[in-house]
Amino acid sequence: MKRALAALAAVALLTAPLAGCSSDSKSVTGTVIGKDTDYECKTKKKNGKRTRSCHTEYELTVRTKSGDEEEVDVSNSAYSSCAEGATYPKCTTR
Repeated sequence: MKRALAALAAVALLTAPLAGCSSDSKSVTGTVIGKDTDYECKTKKKNGKRTRSCHTEYELTVRTKSGDEEEVDVSNSAYSSCAEGATYPKCTTR
């Protein structure tokens, strides 16, 4: 029972910082004027072994009504759904 509680507490501690992460962290509305992807890799060394972790980040550039350009990190599905010229964030909900 103590192990189960300790494991549950450890999971809660590790996931708490992720609670604020979402693709809608910025409340930006406007027209999509650009799309970009970044492929990033990190190398970690653990127990004398090197491991490589890679992921793709998806980003939309949105022009707001005031004319400002904002870069918004989005999910893969939102990136695929939003074409240049589409209205963001409406294009993410199909």
